[in-house]
Amino acid sequence: MKHKLITVMLAMALLANPYQSFAWGHKGHAIVAEVAFQYIDAATKANVMKLLDGMSIEDAANWMDAIKSDQANDYMKPYHYIDIEKGGKEMPAGDNIVTTLQKTLKDLDNINTLPKEEVKLRLLFLMHLIGDLHQPLHVGYPGDKGGNMVQLSFLGRGSNLHAVWDTEIIEYKGINIASVLKTNRYTPAQLATVKKIDVIAWAAQSRSHLKDVYKLPSAKIYDQYVDANAPVIEAQLLDAGIRLAAVLDHYFKDYGVKA
Repeated sequence: MKHKLITVMLAMALLANPYQSFAWGHKGHAIVAEVAFQYIDAATKANVMKLLDGMSIEDAANWMDAIKSDQANDYMKPYHYIDIEKGGKEMPAGDNIVTTLQKTLKDLDNINTLPKEEVKLRLLFLMHLIGDLHQPLHVGYPGDKGGNMVQLSFLGRGSNLHAVWDTEIIEYKGINIASVLKTNRYTPAQLATVKKIDVIAWAAQSRSHLKDVYKLPSAKIYDQYVDANAPVIEAQLLDAGIRLAAVLDHYFKDYGVKA
């Protein structure tokens, strides 16, 4: 994975401008960050906020989508997803969300040797891509481009399967930080298992939901499908936030932000 650092850091200025929603959508990514900040250690939170240097956690979680409007950042588009054929077991090599996250974690194993700007860049990757990995269609099938080619009518409006899962169910059901946190019924032992840092296992969990994602009664989506899948979305947002918190604590709790 290459990091065009100068281009990327200049692109942060785009955060001041309106931008489209991608992946979980702006709201979904914000929820993942908010959940994480409910679980991280106070020292981790302080260090992360120092690194963000005035950027809100909502903007940080959505930054990788914000910069998509600049073609100079097109090389990062494959970082957001991985395509695996239906029935496939092998995780493809090359630039994809799994290899990008694995490389990011490996880089952060040497966090104290990295310049602050490089650490911040990897923090922004984590805050977005851990969220993306928990959207099942970001671990989807190449034939329909992760559901983007599956045209649907959502409550009478034209849409596609990917957009329904990214944003439309979240907006329609009013899913928010409070509703997601209420879904946490983990025992301490279960929570410890959820927190285990394992990118491959996280991807497999997301992919396990595809059978329900594609259980479409017709090309028209109504409340029955929404009601069946909204709890899956809430659970995935919760797990993404808990796991982001675990990663942030692992790498940033004792990190001294360099001047």
